[in-house]
Parts: sequence; structure tokens; C-alpha cells
Amino acid sequence: MRSIAGRTSIAALAAISFFFSCSRGDSAPASGNDTAAADPPRPALITAPSQPYKVVAVSSPGSVTGTVDFDGAIPASVENPNTDPSCGPTPASPVAHTGSKIGGVLVWLTDIRSGKPLPGFRRFELTNDHCTLDPHLQVILTNSTLNVTSEDRVLHLDRFIDVATGKTVALAPFNDEGEVVPFDHSFTSPAEIEVICDLHPASHAWLAVLDHPYYAMTSPAGAFTLEGVPPGKYHVRAWHPSFGVANDSVTVVAGQAASLSLKLVPDDVDRTSPRRSARPVPGAGFSAPKPSAGADSSGADSTTPDSTAQNPLVPQNR
Repeated sequence: MRSIAGRTSIAALAAISFFFSCSRGDSAPASGNDTAAADPPRPALITAPSQPYKVVAVSSPGSVTGTVDFDGAIPASVENPNTDPSCGPTPASPVAHTGSKIGGVLVWLTDIRSGKPLPGFRRFELTNDHCTLDPHLQVILTNSTLNVTSEDRVLHLDRFIDVATGKTVALAPFNDEGEVVPFDHSFTSPAEIEVICDLHPASHAWLAVLDHPYYAMTSPAGAFTLEGVPPGKYHVRAWHPSFGVANDSVTVVAGQAASLSLKLVPDDVDRTSPRRSARPVPGAGFSAPKPSAGADSSGADSTTPDSTAQNPLVPQNR
């Protein structure tokens, strides 16, 4: 583990000391406590569905295959450089692409409400590394565990914001490297979640909380496949926080592969660069109650890797 200078002001230490006195497990804002500090609601790419997803037997399933393109200049990295010298150099984060075809793009069916079982893995990770958040974009399933970790010897206070409501749904405080904050009961409904650090504004990540298995991350060649899709017509969405959104529809025929070519369109600036509510004190506007029954307050179970499955959909190159 590398060494990073850990100088942080006494004022910042005092500002977040409250969070370290609480249990380091699941937390959610008490009713009404986050209203004043909530960010403005924004149009969200993922919202709660009108009905729950149901697992059913899929006879003669089809598939959806395709590629995702971006017509524009591709930056060298998706990360913003940090200006805090305590963080060390910003890690290289090259954009995986082949020509105009982009890797690390999330593709999913937005309106499917029944189909094959969900994947077996239920643990996901988000890591503070040199004051950046890795991965930049990932799917987590509803009612799964998200282990938030830190490899930095500096303070962090990661804030999880529901884009549709502007409300803070969780906070993860850190004061040293090697710490883990597990969340087992915070992400119970499909949502688009933005993650920022109250202490390092350049730290930024996105969670796509889904309740079904019909999603994929594109390869460095921009390719994706959605398998085991029941016959029918569906809405398909592709998203990369740095390049934008693509929408299309597809008709899946039993036993056949439907093909799509998606092109990302830059996202609305007001949606991706929101006006932040003033928080003069880090963590303001959030009350962290005791963990709910069954939460991993010690993190012992949540930090144990799944023995039977590994999440193949977290991109290694963003």
C-alpha cells in the first residue's frame, strides 16, 4: 500500500468527527433532516418502476447485441485532476475505445419487468483511490451490499445522492486507508445515484441501481450482448457519464439475436453539472441513525468475497 501525505485541517477533522462516533454501517437520512440541504432534483435516467421485477421461466429466449459509438473528441481520461497535494497524483484512467466505439458504457433494458433470475453475486465495491472514486460507473443490484473502501491516508466523506430527488441517501466517512463502510440496506429501489466527496469535489462516481439482470457494460470495442431476453418489444438505453446517452427500441424474436447500433448524444449540462446546495460543514443535511436490523455494523461478512460468483460487469478500464 502506498503512502500518501495525510495532513488535513483540524477544522475538517472536527466537522466530520460526529460520523465516526456512529456505527459504521447502513445509514439513511432521518425524515425531514435532509430537506434544507438537498440538491435540486434532476431528470434521472433510472427511476422506480411501476411494478416489481418478477423471475419467470423464459422459453425460447432471444438476445440483443450491438455497439455504442460516440461522434466527437474522446478525452484521455474521465477523471478530473485533484488539487489537494495530500491525495498524490491522480491515477491514470484512460478511456477504453476502438476508434469511435466506446468501452465502459452501460446498456440496459429500461422497461423489462419479468424474465430470467438475477446474477448470484450480491456484493459490489467502490474505492477511494488518490481522491478519485473507482469505478467511475457501475451497476449495483437492489438489496445488495455495497462495500465502500479507502486506499487513502486522508479524510473522505462520500455522499450518495439520489438524482431524481436530490436527497442524500447515505454517507461513508473515512479517516485512514484500509477502512470499509458496508451498506446493506441503503439501495432498495432502482435509481440513478451520484457519488461525490464533500472534502474532495473532484471525486465523482455514478451508481446505476437496477432490479433486473438485463444490463451489460460495453467492451473496449464498444460491443455488448444482453442474453436470455423474453420475446417482445423493449426500450434500450446506453449511458456513459462523460459521453452522454443513447435511446432506442428493439423487438426480440424467440431464438434470434436482435442487433442495434447506438450513438451517444452529450447529456444535458444542467443534469450532469448540478447546482450544489451550500454545505458549509461537511456532511451537513444528513442525520445518521443507528444501522437497521441486520446491517453489517462490523463489516465482517460484507468484506468476505463471494465464493461462487464474481461480478464481471465492473469495467477494468474506464
